[in-house]
Amino acid sequence: MVTAQVSRGAGDPGVDHATGERGPMSRLLIVSRIIPGAEGRVAQIYSESDATELPGLTGVRHRSLYSLHDVCVHLMETADVDPDELAAARNHPLFLEVNERLSAHTSPYLPTWRSPRDAIAGCFYTWNASDAVTVTGAAG
Repeated sequence: MVTAQVSRGAGDPGVDHATGERGPMSRLLIVSRIIPGAEGRVAQIYSESDATELPGLTGVRHRSLYSLHDVCVHLMETADVDPDELAAARNHPLFLEVNERLSAHTSPYLPTWRSPRDAIAGCFYTWNASDAVTVTGAAG
């Protein structure tokens, strides 16, 4: 899997899609290979996982899965979580089970992948409507 973490910046209040709550958030983009036709099985694995306490442990507030041919793009919006808590969650039995189940249908995008840290991509452009400057008035 390829992981890209896009931090929204300190103090940038994201909106929780589920609750409408505002608070510091990050976006995480994971790119992997998927066996074409396995989208339903992968979605089911995440659906079952999202019904457990795992999203709360990892700070996941939103998840969307996309595919194009054999590429799977997994977008997550996460609450800012203490790094030690997040590291502990990665060793949680539910987290390990999800990764084991996914391995039958997905694989790393890059053959050199060893851990999520190895595959972090940097965000090279961000635009937010709330940051845009609006100019009004007649030119002339």
